[in-house]
Amino acid sequence: MTTKRISTGWRGFSIAKEASYGIPAGISTAFNFEGPITDVQPNEVQTNENETTGLNEPSIQEILNWKLDGMHQQRAMPHNLAFFLTLVMGKVTTDQPDDVNDPTVYRHFIERDLANIDLPSVTLLEYDGIANKCFAGLFGKSVKISGARGDFVKLEAQFGGKGNEEANADPKPTVVGESYLRYGDVNFNRGGSLSGTVAGGDILVNGLPISFKADLLSFDWTMDNQAKTFYEMGDSSGYVTRVERGDRFQQNLLAVLEMQDESHKTGLVNGTEYVLHIPVTGAVIAGGSGSFNYSCDIIFPKVVYKEAKKDRDGEVVTVNAEFQVLEDTTYGSVIVKVINEQTGYLI
Repeated sequence: MTTKRISTGWRGFSIAKEASYGIPAGISTAFNFEGPITDVQPNEVQTNENETTGLNEPSIQEILNWKLDGMHQQRAMPHNLAFFLTLVMGKVTTDQPDDVNDPTVYRHFIERDLANIDLPSVTLLEYDGIANKCFAGLFGKSVKISGARGDFVKLEAQFGGKGNEEANADPKPTVVGESYLRYGDVNFNRGGSLSGTVAGGDILVNGLPISFKADLLSFDWTMDNQAKTFYEMGDSSGYVTRVERGDRFQQNLLAVLEMQDESHKTGLVNGTEYVLHIPVTGAVIAGGSGSFNYSCDIIFPKVVYKEAKKDRDGEVVTVNAEFQVLEDTTYGSVIVKVINEQTGYLI
């Protein structure tokens, strides 16, 4: 018997959203990935063990329905960040900041979609080294973005699906040629104020925010839409028929910093509200004016300290900061701005 290897495997997604849930869309981009292979599993399984059958143990088993729970792990780049954040948050506004001098540069503002409860869905195509399978009805559940000194920025996305798989013979699509984002690309700013609008493309952090990039050891942000799947009455397929976000989005924002003074504890005690801005700025986008970089800016319009606990890293005094992400009446709870050369997401 010969062992099978995934070294020749690949994973592709549709950038376009499915016109109807579970109806496959064309695959247009590939992402390298780490972690588990995508696979469907039984969701609800029942036997006749609670019935009196004249037998000591169950004699039949039925699979009522199926599920897909998957994960995508990869070093972060603007393209995969924009793709998975849009799947989870649901709303993206795309424009061109300078279509005359930089006609290939696109800017994507990603926000929570509070107007629609239905989550957008895309299609996944995956070759695991053995078989090429199509998974339709793929939806985002959560995204975790993290970074640490001396390492790359990391992406971890949880996704679900319709629960069915089909054989497919389509070839691997193109992997977008963006560089991975590194620790040296990360800044961490607290304070200032916001101006502008997403519609106007002029969101800006004003004032004199304090940069903690020299103190920052690591950061970790998770966005979860609390996705809910439905198996509707009258549908005998055994697959998910629709998916909705939960009642509320949930966020966790953590940072570990070298402690220089008491400002973190003072902010906690006073309940001070801050703008928190994490710009991650990569390489210059070539071929134009040189004014734009591949980048991902995570903007929290209003946060407070939830915890600012002293710790130690060897002999270095540190602070484990946990932030409560709050809803701002004008800007919401989070806006992510991605700049790259992709024309759009969920189009």
